[in-house]
Amino acid sequence: MAYCIYYVPMSRTLRRLAPFIAAAVILSPLLREPRDDTYPLSTYPMFATDRGAIMSIDTAVTIDPTGGTDHLSPKQISGTDEIVSAAVVVSRAVRNGDAELLCIDIADRLDNPDLTVQIRTEVVDTAALVDHNARPISIEVVSECRSGQ
Repeated sequence: MAYCIYYVPMSRTLRRLAPFIAAAVILSPLLREPRDDTYPLSTYPMFATDRGAIMSIDTAVTIDPTGGTDHLSPKQISGTDEIVSAAVVVSRAVRNGDAELLCIDIADRLDNPDLTVQIRTEVVDTAALVDHNARPISIEVVSECRSGQ
């Protein structure tokens, strides 16, 4: 007797229970923590847990001679258009004590002696930042350098 590759011989009872077993497997995330997750039942912590409104963000900025501040683009920070990748570059530099090297690297690429580059950690209210472009709550300058030094 020839069978299809995907044929699985089952008893009549198992065939009747199969849809219920499949439904139980699909719905099983509802029984696990975190319970505050949303459709499609993602259990990834980055989507399932409240990270709070106040966050610490490592970033790179330029300061012009008048004191105006401009956040650098991912391309200016790490040569990529990927925001997350550039953010990781800055955070790793801060965490590993390499912020000064990153600062110099960015300043050399900008090639503008009028700009000061800062690698810094900003504490921000994310909702206020997104909704109203609010200023950081606090700023810790980790490294500062100028182009051409």
